[in-house]
Amino acid sequence: MNSEIFYAARVLDEAYERLKDAYISTSVLGPVRLYSAAETADREFWALFCALIDYQMPVARLLNPMLLGFVRHIEGRGLKFLDLIYDAKLAEKVLSEFEWSSPKGPREGFTHRFLRIRDLIDLLAAFRGICDSYGSLGSFVKSSYALHCHEPEPMEGVIRDLQRELLNHGGGIAVPRHTDSCMKRFNLFFRWLVRPYPDLGLWGFIDRKHLLASLDANLQRVVSRAFGLKVKLNWRGVLEATGFLRKLNPDDPTKYDYVLSRLSIMGYCAKDLARSKCLLCPIVSVCKASEPPRPVEVGLRTEAETEILKRYLEIYGRELDRVYTEYPLGRFSADALIHKTSCSEYVVEVEEELNYTAIGQVATYRYLLYKIHGRLAKPMIICRRAKSELKEAAWIEQGIEVVEVQ
Repeated sequence: MNSEIFYAARVLDEAYERLKDAYISTSVLGPVRLYSAAETADREFWALFCALIDYQMPVARLLNPMLLGFVRHIEGRGLKFLDLIYDAKLAEKVLSEFEWSSPKGPREGFTHRFLRIRDLIDLLAAFRGICDSYGSLGSFVKSSYALHCHEPEPMEGVIRDLQRELLNHGGGIAVPRHTDSCMKRFNLFFRWLVRPYPDLGLWGFIDRKHLLASLDANLQRVVSRAFGLKVKLNWRGVLEATGFLRKLNPDDPTKYDYVLSRLSIMGYCAKDLARSKCLLCPIVSVCKASEPPRPVEVGLRTEAETEILKRYLEIYGRELDRVYTEYPLGRFSADALIHKTSCSEYVVEVEEELNYTAIGQVATYRYLLYKIHGRLAKPMIICRRAKSELKEAAWIEQGIEVVEVQ
């Protein structure tokens, strides 16, 4: 693994650990996990249902609230999702009457840009056909994977088998049909069922290294800007994107779906690059397209910043064994480099008040320290004041520890 790939993997791994919990609330994975059915067969079909309707709908604003309302409704009535699969009249009634809360107020029943309740009844009928033929969705997938597991891309065959089975049982327009499409919804579903937390981890019989990237226009934009990877929105593009992710993590390439997809979900990597919020992007230090602020050419620039650092040392000095100020990083210098007795190393920016520029500065210092000296340090901003929202965003998105000293 070359130096650039190693650093990118390290940044993505750190971001994954911070974001895997936060991701649940901004993904359809939230409603998928909320459904607490005891039967694995029930949860399998619920996850596939959620994956197949997850397109052309704003997730956080509409799709998630609707699915959460649906889950609460069927659980409140003591129903299982399998009950709806085997009773079309019950399914139609429930899908028409359940209540949920949208940003514009209370709503009733299922709504979608391209799917109607009749289309969902067709999909549930296809689920019933699979259940009658194989006993469960897991049984069908397990037999298909066993058939394809020795092929170069086993999941390619499994996805085609599942697509064909759903269409043969009359799955309707909710089932992707184009044979050269990205099949994003299927790849998303298999990641949910195979990977461990925050995914469901129900199918241990599939090796994670065989999972494929959930490629869409948003992920395409992110990998193109961040890594210079030009892929098209087709099946070949899926294989190329997955091939790159396997360079970062051969055993678990789709682990990074969380981080990379979040950049678009949160609006950090906007379609118009000029509108992007690069300073809050978790991978700004490895992104080829971002333009973080240029580091200043001197270290502690004012007496106020010097006093802030002195105060920090007075409070936390016992935890430290080495402190370097104005630490050189090529033509630039970080305000400080701190080594703690716990063997943790921090590259530091000192500011009167936490701000967006400081976040970009310390992210750049972290990258320069690795690029020039081959050392991986944690980023820290020491300041007198920090607004709670920005402090939280700095930690969650960038892993930046913000320390306020009075």
